[in-house]
Amino acid sequence: MTGVTASSGFQMDSEKCMLLLKKCCKMIDTFEPKKATVDAHIDHAPCLRDKKLGDVETKFISQVFYGCTRYQRFLVVFVTSFFYKCPAKALRTERTLYMALAYLVFFRLEDLGIPEFRQFLLCGHGSLPAVLALMEYALNVEELEKWAKVEWCRHYDVEYIEKDIIGKLQSYADELQPLMIEIEYEVTGVIKAAGEVPGLPAKSQKPLTQFKPFNLTRVRPRLIPDPDVVINKEVVANPVPASLYKNTLASIEESKIKSLEEEKARVLEKYDPSDEFVFETAARRDHEREMENLREQVEKQRMAECSFQPKPAKKYVPPTEHAVVVQNASSVLREDALLKQKQARERQILKRYEEDLHDESGYHAWQEKMREKDHNEEEQRVHQRFMEMQMAREHAKGAQEAEFRKRHIMAEHQREELAIELEFNEKTRAVELAEKQKLVDMTMEDRVNARLAEQEVTKAKEENAVKLRKQKASELEKRKAEEEQEFERKKDLVRQIRALENAPIERVNTYDPAEPPCHGLLEEMSLAELRERLKIARAHHEREVDEKRERQLVKKFEKQEELTEKAEVLAKVRERAREEQQQRHDDVRRQRILEEEKQQLHRESAIEEVADRLKQKKKQQRQEELKLKRELKEISMQRQFLAAGAEQVESRRHAEVLGGLDREAQARQRLQLVEQKRRNQIKVSYSQQRLNNIEADVQDYKTMQRQATERVQRAKSAHDLFVDEIKAATRSARNLQKARERRNEATIGHSSNTYIKGLADRMGLSP
Repeated sequence: MTGVTASSGFQMDSEKCMLLLKKCCKMIDTFEPKKATVDAHIDHAPCLRDKKLGDVETKFISQVFYGCTRYQRFLVVFVTSFFYKCPAKALRTERTLYMALAYLVFFRLEDLGIPEFRQFLLCGHGSLPAVLALMEYALNVEELEKWAKVEWCRHYDVEYIEKDIIGKLQSYADELQPLMIEIEYEVTGVIKAAGEVPGLPAKSQKPLTQFKPFNLTRVRPRLIPDPDVVINKEVVANPVPASLYKNTLASIEESKIKSLEEEKARVLEKYDPSDEFVFETAARRDHEREMENLREQVEKQRMAECSFQPKPAKKYVPPTEHAVVVQNASSVLREDALLKQKQARERQILKRYEEDLHDESGYHAWQEKMREKDHNEEEQRVHQRFMEMQMAREHAKGAQEAEFRKRHIMAEHQREELAIELEFNEKTRAVELAEKQKLVDMTMEDRVNARLAEQEVTKAKEENAVKLRKQKASELEKRKAEEEQEFERKKDLVRQIRALENAPIERVNTYDPAEPPCHGLLEEMSLAELRERLKIARAHHEREVDEKRERQLVKKFEKQEELTEKAEVLAKVRERAREEQQQRHDDVRRQRILEEEKQQLHRESAIEEVADRLKQKKKQQRQEELKLKRELKEISMQRQFLAAGAEQVESRRHAEVLGGLDREAQARQRLQLVEQKRRNQIKVSYSQQRLNNIEADVQDYKTMQRQATERVQRAKSAHDLFVDEIKAATRSARNLQKARERRNEATIGHSSNTYIKGLADRMGLSP
């Protein structure tokens, strides 16, 4: 994907990445699989018709949509487990965005590349804390195995999940670590190990500001007057009950012994002596016979389940009376609606008959005839198709065997070519290894020089940092003295403000229920007027309720009469339908008897026809046997006549055999010459092709060396430019910091500066 975007001029910036993610989320949200397929949704999606999107952007959105649809089960399990794992950071409204980012992380990170993936994460679409939590959850193997791996393995292979999903993403963990640190710094403002990562601000060693409360004057407690009524706190105990002196230790012991004896008697009554377990084996003598009897009993109990014999079904007794069905209002209305529908259909049939002067009986007869004809044709076609399939099967078997022999020959030839190619690759690999070893030695020397330069730069930075710390310490002492003076002044202001607030203010407010509130609102009224209007409204509501109740009673009575009339009509219709159904059943029974008699006659005629055909076939077989005997007899007579010229026939046959052998030897010789010529041509062409391949490999190797040299030069020049930009940015940042410090010192550096004077003038106090 990276190569395609680079060659097509596709620039990956934050706005473009945000637009692509929004389009992908919209495509996934608007997709309805029950109404359209994936291709149809992409072809008719309105969000892809944006003029800002080119061919590359459209292709990217389509690929993400295809991937999210294909791996929907995988992504749904991951996103759902992420919601359960991080409910405080994950947002339900960004569910589709998490699916798209998860698809890019697990399946397209290798094609997309780390820099382009960084653009998508930091484009601003979605909350950064949720994105950070999503990436941490995806890179944590223990959490994935705890929350998502079990559900994944229900839909996918375990080896595929462990190696191609989790293992592949873990291989990019080191490359994704700077990106994770950058996102963490954007979210929290601090990172866990800032000094260990180059390119990020170093973690400050200064102590954090300690917050202390203001030393304000405490409020004096208010004096509470003594109560007029003094509460009596004397506790008066109840007198000792007289029954306490009646019990003695002896009586208590006697009651305990008595209750214990009663409990023992109750337990003995509960258990019968006959329930005690008695070992029957002690009284046995013939143990073998007892074991045999027990075995037979166990077998009988085990086989009792296999000897189930169901009870015979009871004889059907037809009912003598018709069943009485109690109907309610809903059943009456339902049956009345069905009756009206049936009457409407019959009315439509009569109307059509009056208009056209014919009914559908002729059409139905023609339809039944054509169905029978189609059934016969279908049986013939199936039989013909079966024969064609058998022939096709035999032809396919022969073609498969020929193809197998052809592939066997091709495989032998390819094995020989592969052995030669492997030998050439081994030699080429040895040459490449030697060249790479030389290149590694040169790179190691350059790396040592780079480390020495880095040490010198680090030493210079440390010296400069010591000077800056001393300067900032002196400035900090001055700022503390100024803050103490400002703090004392603020304490004085707070005392004055609280003294003003503690001054007592008397407020009196009376209330008249007959007086309106006069807040300037529409239709204001007093409390007394509101109560009068509420009584009038309640009386009006009760009058309306009574009128409505009377109307409902009248309507209910009318509805009951209508239901009674409908029930009577339906009873008559039901009785008439029962009589028609009984007549129809009798007609069907008579028709079934006639059809059975017709089938019996047809079966007897078919048996007679089959017997006649078998008789004719046997007669034909006897005639064929007689004909075969006559032919064999004639052949024996002809052989007797030809026995006289057997020697002439033998000599002529011998001459023909010799001529055939000569022709076969000549044909074999010609084929061998043609085959040898073809082999020689193949050998020459193979040698030439091998030389051409070796020359092409050498040219490719030289081209690869030249391209690698150019890439190294471009990388060095880009590195130098990057170092210069870092130095310039650092220098400008230092100058800006110094200018800001000078400006702050000039503005708020001392107690008698311009800022303090302006603040005192605004508050009307002397500094």
